[in-house]
Amino acid sequence: MNKFINVLSVILVLSSSVFLSNANAAKIANTVKDTNPTEMLINLAESNPTLVDRLNDIALTDEKLLTQILKMAESDPVKLKGLLDLEERNQNMFWMIANIYNAQSSKKIQSAEDLPMSTFGIISDGTINR
Repeated sequence: MNKFINVLSVILVLSSSVFLSNANAAKIANTVKDTNPTEMLINLAESNPTLVDRLNDIALTDEKLLTQILKMAESDPVKLKGLLDLEERNQNMFWMIANIYNAQSSKKIQSAEDLPMSTFGIISDGTINR
């Protein structure tokens, strides 16, 4: 009986260790995704100062572009670098993508007045006419 319990506990430990690495990877990915732009910029300053320098140049010359890039990057340094590279290579393509992103993200919930009315019948004199 003791051997069975020992074997069972070893199997549980080994199987949980396999899933533990996946859980840690998912946790790290979520924390990177959930960071705010300030934390992302601080991390970039430590890891990639040239990227921060490029952002600073944009901040000094074009605030609208900087706002758009930071909004589209969603606090992801990889997206940020890709967007900066795209903007430097092809400004027209960048602004087309920005327009698409803005149109997609500006979808809003319709108010009650904007929703279509559905009438199944007309109530007159207490009866429903269809």
